[in-house]
Amino acid sequence: MWKPVERIKYKALDDEWPSADEAAKSRLFSSVAIGDISLQQRTWIPAMVPWRSNEEGEVTQDVLDWYQRFAEGKPGAIVIEATGIRNTPSGPLLRIGDDRYIPGLKKLVQTVRAASDGKTRLFIQLIDFMTIRRRPEMQKFLSRFLTISDAHRTLLQMPDADDGVVRDNLLALSLEQLQVVLTEKEWEDMSFGYRERVTDTHINEIAELPQVLPGLFSDAARRAELAGFDGVELHFAHAYTMASFLSATNSRTDG
Repeated sequence: MWKPVERIKYKALDDEWPSADEAAKSRLFSSVAIGDISLQQRTWIPAMVPWRSNEEGEVTQDVLDWYQRFAEGKPGAIVIEATGIRNTPSGPLLRIGDDRYIPGLKKLVQTVRAASDGKTRLFIQLIDFMTIRRRPEMQKFLSRFLTISDAHRTLLQMPDADDGVVRDNLLALSLEQLQVVLTEKEWEDMSFGYRERVTDTHINEIAELPQVLPGLFSDAARRAELAGFDGVELHFAHAYTMASFLSATNSRTDG
């Protein structure tokens, strides 16, 4: 991790600080109503991604310890990290795509309630994301991951060659030649890694997302309610699924 040449040390303001009584009466520490939910104070811990779950997306002791530390400060609200609504592998990120996750999430809620003496409202951020894979080695991409098509055979002038022969010829090309033979998407997959987009409607699962996602989100919200959360926050940012539907780059024609 990059660090600055000189350590940056925080210096307290040389000014008059509020008394404990004045601080307690400040707007920050006053209650506020959000719809039918009331927060005892206006401090809000936003969703972060601490990577403390496991490969199954379960609530681990590390997850419990992480949120307990925040809860001990008794903030008005804590939002649990981006939690996947599909029961698909996503590394050490929490998931809520199946009922089997409810007991662990319930334990997380109980941990926060106990550590904050019941003073902290707890929300969970729900997220959907499509398949993303790391950039592969070029040789591995061409020899294993690339789907060989008739377009490749035509550009290589070998219309009757089998896949293995086509792959051997692709491996022998220079980068400049490869960029001509591969499609724009294939070149991107090789250079930056495979990434599904909401516009990949040739993939049935992506074409059907507008019909599928509302049910997935509502099922996740039901599980959050059963686990004892006060509410949910929907993740609509950072080029993930929902943000991609709202993006100007979304060229889908199905409305």
